[in-house]
Amino acid sequence: MKKTKKCGAFLKGTSVHYYERKASVWGLSAVMFLSAFPVMAENPWGGVKVTDSQVVNQTRTVTGTVVDDTGEPLIGVSIQVQGTTTGTVTDLDGNFSLSVPANATLVVSYIGYQTQNVKVGAQNQIKVTLKSDEQLLDEVVVIGYGTVKKKDLTGSVASVSAKDLIANPVSDVSQALQGKLAGVTVVSQDGRPGGEVSIKVRGGGSISQSNDPLFIVDGFPVSTISDIPADQIVSIDVLKDASSTAIYGSRGANGVILVTTKGADKDKVSISYNGFYQAKWTPKTTKAMGVQDYVRYLWGYGTALGLGKDVESYFGLGSNYAGGNHWDEYANMKAHDYTDDILSTASTWNQNLNISGGGEKTKFTFAANYVDDEGTKINSGYNRVSTNFKLNQILAKGRTFDMDVRFARTKVLGKDGTSTGAGSLLSNAFAFRPVDEPLGDGNENVFGMGSSNFDIQRNPVGQLEHLYNMDAKNNLRGNFALSWEIIKGLKIRSELGFGRGWNQTKYYEDYPISTDYCKYTDKYGKLTKKETKNIRSVTTINYEVQGLGESHNLSFLAGQEAMKNESSSNWISGRGFPSSDGWDMDRVFGMIHMGDASKYPGDNAYQNEIKTPESTLSFFGRANYSYKGKYLLTATFRADGSSKFGPNNRWGYFPAAAFGWRISDESFMSNAKDWLDNLKLRLSYGTAGADNIDSSLWRETWVSGTGVWNGNSVNTYKPSGLKSNPDLKWETTISRNVGLDFGIFNRLNGTLDVYWNTTKDLLMRQEIDSSTGYSYQYTNIGQTSNKGVELGLNYALIRSKDFNLNLSLTYNFNKNNIDELQDHQDIIYSSGWGGSSIMPGNDYLLSEGKSVGVIRGFKSDGFYSLDDFDYVNGVYKLKAGVPDISSNIFVNCPKPSELKLADGQVAFPGLMKLKNMNPEEDNIVNADDVDILGEVQAKHTGGFSFSGNYKNFDFNANFTYQIGGKVYNITSQYQLNGGKESGLGRNKMEWVKDCFQLYDVKNGDLVAITDPTELAALNAKAKYPVAYMEGSVVTSDYIEDASFLRLSNITLGYTLPKTWTRKVYMERARFYVTASNLFCLNGYSGLDPEVNANAKGVSSSTYYPTLGMDYGTYMRPRTFTVGVNIEF
Repeated sequence: MKKTKKCGAFLKGTSVHYYERKASVWGLSAVMFLSAFPVMAENPWGGVKVTDSQVVNQTRTVTGTVVDDTGEPLIGVSIQVQGTTTGTVTDLDGNFSLSVPANATLVVSYIGYQTQNVKVGAQNQIKVTLKSDEQLLDEVVVIGYGTVKKKDLTGSVASVSAKDLIANPVSDVSQALQGKLAGVTVVSQDGRPGGEVSIKVRGGGSISQSNDPLFIVDGFPVSTISDIPADQIVSIDVLKDASSTAIYGSRGANGVILVTTKGADKDKVSISYNGFYQAKWTPKTTKAMGVQDYVRYLWGYGTALGLGKDVESYFGLGSNYAGGNHWDEYANMKAHDYTDDILSTASTWNQNLNISGGGEKTKFTFAANYVDDEGTKINSGYNRVSTNFKLNQILAKGRTFDMDVRFARTKVLGKDGTSTGAGSLLSNAFAFRPVDEPLGDGNENVFGMGSSNFDIQRNPVGQLEHLYNMDAKNNLRGNFALSWEIIKGLKIRSELGFGRGWNQTKYYEDYPISTDYCKYTDKYGKLTKKETKNIRSVTTINYEVQGLGESHNLSFLAGQEAMKNESSSNWISGRGFPSSDGWDMDRVFGMIHMGDASKYPGDNAYQNEIKTPESTLSFFGRANYSYKGKYLLTATFRADGSSKFGPNNRWGYFPAAAFGWRISDESFMSNAKDWLDNLKLRLSYGTAGADNIDSSLWRETWVSGTGVWNGNSVNTYKPSGLKSNPDLKWETTISRNVGLDFGIFNRLNGTLDVYWNTTKDLLMRQEIDSSTGYSYQYTNIGQTSNKGVELGLNYALIRSKDFNLNLSLTYNFNKNNIDELQDHQDIIYSSGWGGSSIMPGNDYLLSEGKSVGVIRGFKSDGFYSLDDFDYVNGVYKLKAGVPDISSNIFVNCPKPSELKLADGQVAFPGLMKLKNMNPEEDNIVNADDVDILGEVQAKHTGGFSFSGNYKNFDFNANFTYQIGGKVYNITSQYQLNGGKESGLGRNKMEWVKDCFQLYDVKNGDLVAITDPTELAALNAKAKYPVAYMEGSVVTSDYIEDASFLRLSNITLGYTLPKTWTRKVYMERARFYVTASNLFCLNGYSGLDPEVNANAKGVSSSTYYPTLGMDYGTYMRPRTFTVGVNIEF
């Protein structure tokens, strides 16, 4: 256990149990804050006493010191006279003074340590040494609708404390969970501010629906925790098995993440401020070809397309160019990489203020957070303002009122989406022409469709400066609760909560020339608004049965919950506004309905949508029984009725049970007490459901239109394309878990879990014959499973008064599998990134026996070498047994007209070569040779960290790792695509200069090389195929290993001595520096293997997950942070 001198530790002692009391703030906070200062000035620590009126007059004063087992003074230890309310707490040096009666016994207690009863006797001076108790650390964990002591826990729950979260200063607390929790996998979209963070608990069982866990913040369901500041969080508890999640029924199938924030639990005013400044930059960017390599590639490719003369005139090349041949001059010309122009060193400010306090009956807390996270890409960033008010009011004996109100506003600027075939502006910036001053006539218009790659007005920086893309979200939620302890052991609690969300996105272009990214040739705007509303009521009754004796403990929970969600949205777009400066963005949005609809009818439009409301009615219960604290039994049941299903299947029933056995408490383990601190076996089995679908899928839906009847225009209605399914039913997950909790030598503790989750009746989209009048239907199809092992360890490597070193480790093994699909038929689908230009067009696969996220394509065999051909009479002919390639795979790959091939043959020297997977059937590579190239999901993930302190210095280093899995490196794969006319002029990655060459520059002129000997000499060091293909072929070369080891962050902090801070009435002052993303060891050829850029596909017609895509990504930054933590 970590032994550090804890300033304000008595506050910690109360906060551990704070989440048993829901709270919000009150408008009296300022008055109470000001009135508290005189008290603080007189005696900020000094042993506040409460005297019992029954204490006899014969008293005397006893003084003493309380230390831990290393001799370190403990601050805020409770000292109480047994049987009375007389007590005090230790001061900054662990000292106390207390008036006690004769023959008094002192009860000395402190969180994390064993309570001691000390008889005073004749002593006037007492020294107490408290021993640590590992079983008391994190004693209470949050579970569904309540809390439980960790030693009595029967389910699989992983927890992380505020200290661990704050150690990683990030804007999104979800990122701080990475590697901290066994069984929880966290993957960031990429490095963009406000980017999506994927959290999965034990893999997730759904295929086409969301695998996001249920997020509960202070008892209230929310859609994300990204807007909750880490500074406001006390703990995060993750419920993983069905015995823990079944109490949430229809929402618990993917696990439950319970976030507990700071509550109103302090009796005096306490102020804390935490803030940091962060500088960040991009440590690694794409390296592009130099100028002469670029010109050579373009000269060759343009010549193969029949545009060689245009390239020569633009750059001033060849002996026939009137202005002289400038080929040699390009060798010394510096390349202009627009990636460097787009990226810059950015900064982040994060400010947090917490004020709490109150009196005997009223307690409050107020928290405010401000984040300004500037993106490393120009005109991008993330901004957040959030506040939280909590109040806890004792109305009467046994009756309390709790209020919790939270508001958050977030704004993401510069969302850089992907565009078919090109990626994003940032990821593709290097492709713009690297030549600032062409030495020819510089007339890019001769390139037609490819002119946008040359026109300086269309450079990536210019495009970004003329684009505005903003997404703002406002969320308000409130939760109000009344609690009443009717009789001893019987408590009733009723909650009423509401939530409102207002979202707005603005997209604006004033770029004057159409490009791949700026669609329009004049000003265009689109305004989208969305509003959500939800209301929730829940009533719970808890009863702890009395009078069962010391050996038996029995408690019951029963509850009822009702929820309703509504949403609506509308958008309006306009195009054709005047190009004058007077029509700026504000004016365009203010008069967006005034676009030129006659010229652009499709772009001057609007739409309103009111979603079908969603309602859920639930009844639930739980029973807990323990015998002698050794044998633990939990039984849970929940019934959910959801409006998302038809009357036949509206209700789902989710039972669960768990058993725990504290083996270490058995008499036959008494000989192990010297080294065995804890050993508990856990078994659980249960079900949980999922209804993550739209409410309208089970019923008929229609769209309106117009038609002609008897010569008159009439309104018409027709099916929307969705065929109703009244028999649609719940997606259900069955969970089985065996776990072991252990602790030895008072140094090592951990958990080991083995699980098997099965998800059946998957809710999936099924395409149907359009002749029916419909195109698709949602049905229950198939089954998936996740089997795995989880290990979480904490080990105190060194424990002493001045120096402590601790190791924490998590390891997750998860095998995701598709057990069953409809009619046992594979499902192939497209990621949509390349439109119709990729082969195979369906590059993802769902197949029984495989995991979700399988990439399909062709096995690479390098490129066709000269040894694959016979060269006879100037014609290249494939040797016997060497497979040709179907023209359907390579729609077109330009080559020199001088390079002659045998009749009907597609392959030529340097062309991409693919493996023939069925040589016994044919000697040609075609669509039948498509094979599985890799499973994206890694089986092994986790993290480890070192933390500790030396005197007042503290340190922390966090590592995350992944073993296995695949990355779909589309960004690199696309480099072999010439792009035909529209691709002419794009620069390529640096490695493309090592592709097979079909042209050489001799005496300043470009010459096609067809002779085998000359081709062999020219390409002696060639590593890659010819990069002239019109389309893109998915090959195994670009499905790469995703394994990595990352130093996520390292922190060094210093806490000022108490002798300094007490003079200014500070409880604590700490300063720290943190560096993140310092290195990532991996074998990936791209920028970063930890990427999930387009998990839902690029195309709107992609209905299944497209995991592991590296396409259009935002580079992950390296950061350096300076911060401060101050408590008053």
